[in-house]
Amino acid sequence: LHNLLDNAIRHTPPGGEVRVVGTTSPSEAAIEVFDQCGGIPEPDLDRVFDVAFRSDAARSRDARGGGLGLAIAKGLVEAHAGTIHVDNEGRGCRFVVRLPR
Repeated sequence: LHNLLDNAIRHTPPGGEVRVVGTTSPSEAAIEVFDQCGGIPEPDLDRVFDVAFRSDAARSRDARGGGLGLAIAKGLVEAHAGTIHVDNEGRGCRFVVRLPR
């Protein structure tokens, strides 16, 4: 969650909004992180969780990071039998983490 929030805050322009929504059901808990980064190019969406991947557009706005954070986040989520997903939504991205309860 720390990595998703850090990325959302870093890549959302000043005055933009970062939103976090948590939900639960009897079988799972979900956390969604919405940002206003401008989105990730469609061909790159399937690769954002790859080790060392850095998109050429919205997500490479600064030189921080080595492209490991999202790969580590995916590994941790999957180690707990969960899933992590990203898609473009509105003026940015939506990252969704689902974990079994």
